[in-house]
Amino acid sequence: MHVRQRSPTSSAVATTAPLSAKALGVLAVVGLVIAFSLSSTLVKRAESPGVLVAFWRMLTVSILWNAVLWSTGRRVTRRDVRQVFAPGVFFGLNLAVFFAGATHNSVANAALIGSLAPFLIVPVGAWLFREYIDPRALVFALLAFCGVALVLFSAPPNGDASLEGNVFGFIAMLLLVAYVTSTRHFRREMDVTTFMATICPIATVAVLPLALAHGDVLGMSATGWTFMLILTLTSGVAAQGLLVYAQKTIQIGTIAIAQVAQPALAVVWSFLLLGEVINGRQGAGIAIVMGGLLAFVVIHQRGDRRLRRAA
Repeated sequence: MHVRQRSPTSSAVATTAPLSAKALGVLAVVGLVIAFSLSSTLVKRAESPGVLVAFWRMLTVSILWNAVLWSTGRRVTRRDVRQVFAPGVFFGLNLAVFFAGATHNSVANAALIGSLAPFLIVPVGAWLFREYIDPRALVFALLAFCGVALVLFSAPPNGDASLEGNVFGFIAMLLLVAYVTSTRHFRREMDVTTFMATICPIATVAVLPLALAHGDVLGMSATGWTFMLILTLTSGVAAQGLLVYAQKTIQIGTIAIAQVAQPALAVVWSFLLLGEVINGRQGAGIAIVMGGLLAFVVIHQRGDRRLRRAA
């Protein structure tokens, strides 16, 4: 009797099949959430003025992204600059104001204010770009936000919170909403490398007047320079690149909701790197955030697939 054997080549191909674009987009979202959640803790560890950290980080990031672009034989064109000028200005001002607020506030307060952004980004995405959001999924998004509130309002009262820091945080949140939505509108088909190599110098120029107004632009400590470089690699290169990449396959509303996890993670990093205490209620809140986000992603993706099949 002849036995038909399975081709080893086809089996190897099956086991090494590449991830889909959607799966890579999800992984990109996970990476950017982790990287961004470190920002407020790292800038506090820098022990330097937030505006100066923002300026030098942005300048360093600009050099790195343009070096990557040049290595491919391409250059930033005037058309590229005109196309993403508005997002670049929003990007630079958001970073400068956020860093300034983080150095005058507790990690908990800065994270809570930043977590309000999705509740503006989601309706803007639905209104401007007709993105689909499953109403049932939003219930779990609200649950996740309640978990964030539990984490942050349960923080010890003897922190570094201030009115100045809260105002900075609120302005930074509005600038973040403007940056994310304008990026989706203006970037179009621009690839990640070209986009970042174009937008970062624009953001650097936008932050320069704030750095000059602060005075002593070179006046950062050795610790400040070190953490500026760490922020460059985490939120400047990795997170921003992942954000732009994820927007190709993941709706900005979904990305925004996923970023609700950042405040809870920020509290974890503040415990590990700054010695801030996490109590039992905060631990329960972190669990609620993660559970709510998981339910949101599952329900939303199922609803999105049903809608596409019906279409």
